[in-house]
Amino acid sequence: MRKIILSIVVLQMMFSTAFSQKIDTTLKNPGLKNKIFSADSAHYAGYEFAKSSPFNIDELMPAKFSKISLGTNYEKGHLMTAQNATKLTQVYLATEGNTKLKSVNLWGAFKYERSVEDSTMYNHQTRNNISAPYYYGSPINLNYERTLYNLKALAEKNLIKTNLPVGIGGNYRIGNHFSTNDPRGSVDDFQLNMIATLGYTLFEKLKIGAAYRYGYGQERVNVAYKNQSLSQNTLKPEYNNYLVNGYGEAYVFNTNRTYQNDQKRSGFETYLNFTKSAIGNFFFTYSYLEEKQKFVRRSGEGFADYNDYNLETSDFSLFWLKKIGNKNISTSINYNNIDGKDLNYIYMANNYLYNHNSLSFRTNLSITSSKGNLYNFYISANQNEEQKQDGLTGNNVKYNRLDWRAGFGYTKTTIQSNVWGVSLSGVYSVPLTNRFDVPGSNVGQFTQKVIYFDYIYNTSTRLGGSLSADYSFEIFNQVQAGFKASAAYLNKQKIVENTFPFAPGKDRFSSNISLNLYF
Repeated sequence: MRKIILSIVVLQMMFSTAFSQKIDTTLKNPGLKNKIFSADSAHYAGYEFAKSSPFNIDELMPAKFSKISLGTNYEKGHLMTAQNATKLTQVYLATEGNTKLKSVNLWGAFKYERSVEDSTMYNHQTRNNISAPYYYGSPINLNYERTLYNLKALAEKNLIKTNLPVGIGGNYRIGNHFSTNDPRGSVDDFQLNMIATLGYTLFEKLKIGAAYRYGYGQERVNVAYKNQSLSQNTLKPEYNNYLVNGYGEAYVFNTNRTYQNDQKRSGFETYLNFTKSAIGNFFFTYSYLEEKQKFVRRSGEGFADYNDYNLETSDFSLFWLKKIGNKNISTSINYNNIDGKDLNYIYMANNYLYNHNSLSFRTNLSITSSKGNLYNFYISANQNEEQKQDGLTGNNVKYNRLDWRAGFGYTKTTIQSNVWGVSLSGVYSVPLTNRFDVPGSNVGQFTQKVIYFDYIYNTSTRLGGSLSADYSFEIFNQVQAGFKASAAYLNKQKIVENTFPFAPGKDRFSSNISLNLYF
């Protein structure tokens, strides 16, 4: 029933957005205009920045924008983290758009994804809560299928001319994840996140604001066996179900293989926008979010508490956009920090600590010529640090990496309203300082197949690149339809010397093919 309701909602959203485009008689071809806008990397970066909150949709989104994408992703290769899939096939349907109804700015998006993962190990969990200290896993490779529905909406309105903007937003996601071979993990999850914003324009160029965020969700996990002779695994121990509780060695857990993770989160954001100035437009956001996760088992015998996990997230973002003649320049700077701490009910103490922080920088330059040529250049740097500690075993592992990326794109618009483009990018990833304290007395299957494996992956030097091409054309006088194909390749250049028995492969290949409609 929930799937039917979501399908009705997205159809209504697509219809209403398309209708709002059709009545806009000031544009000869709004689909072509939106296609060109999406190819302008400097302006489109602002559109992406505004998606997180209703506070900036009026300043950074075009008056009307609509897009539908139907595509497939494919990945293959062993250059990956230990709990990733060696092969991934995914299909998706995504639609998004924004418009203005009288004095209300609206933006909405819907996405459906269905993924098939081959050879997933030690990972009976969603892909959305990867730092969790409590989950089940299998030491043999499993085939996983995952289905996700994600619905987002934002709205903003000025109450007193342009002086008092208020906004609301919501994000609802449901997912179903299950393996098709023993031991059969099944994970159902849903998440609902909401935001309310209030702003005030002090002067024509200065706008300040604040927001409150609230959300909750749940993950329900169960591991079962179709072949019941494997459920206790006395003859084939490789089919045991394992419990990971912290960041130490996993242990066999073949009874009461169910739990649920109840989640609640709340926090605030602050905004400061300085626009319409000679030096460009500046948008600054700071957010702080607390999340509490509770891993419990409910049965006819009562409640059993397994683990409490608290996360604190701080995020600083700055976006700058400037137009100089036929050139648009944008720069984004982001710092993110996540601190996690658990309460292990076996020891009634904190056992697991998690920390992740990242600092990223990206500059886009778009140059438009009078002959329908659009040139895009970008350069970015992203520093990522992740640390996991387990108090019982003394494990303390930290990775620190720096990724350099650069790219170029060219788009040509013909007088027949046809658009074709190509883009090329490269990535160079190098390890920085790392820490690896894993006492030899704690080494078992999980340590060798996951902890050692991830350490090698995260301390390797990697080099790669991507190539994409697309072509679009006008249909029905309002819609721009096009096809896009891209491929990426990543190769391992060098790793730290080690004698570990399991190691990542040498490369990873990924590709995407999509049909896109702009209207």
